Amino acid sequence: MERIQTAFAYFLGGLLAWFSRHSPQDVAFIVGSLVAVGTLIINLVSAIVNWRYRRETLAILRAQGKSEEAASEFTR
Repeated sequence: MERIQTAFAYFLGGLLAWFSRHSPQDVAFIVGSLVAVGTLIINLVSAIVNWRYRRETLAILRAQGKSEEAASEFTR
């Protein structure tokens, strides 16, 4: 248990030392960049999931014998 606490203390100390050498603008830029990249990743994953489920819905509607116009209305 003491090893874990020591490792955590050294990690936290190193992290705080790293942050202390940056200005508030630098920290804001880093955090903003991480948020932007995270948002991009979330949007890409969401687009892929939506594409997949639209394709599955279209396949189900075609299997049920719906017309192409009706199927395209559901998958817009």
